[in-house]
Amino acid sequence: MAQRRDYSIMVKKDGKFYVGYCIEIPQARGQGNTKSEAINDTKEAIKLCMSYLAEKKESLPLN
Repeated sequence: MAQRRDYSIMVKKDGKFYVGYCIEIPQARGQGNTKSEAINDTKEAIKLCMSYLAEKKESLPLN
């Protein structure tokens, strides 16, 4: 069974867009026209980063 992990997402306004980033996984970033879009895009980036790390058998960030 996969272990559930919680990660922090910070969102900042950058010009016309909102940019989201994960504190624990700096490579996981997203953007959107709204805060909600930026959060959802960042969640997808976190999933992609986690899949990549698991595939490469690299350690997963723990919160």
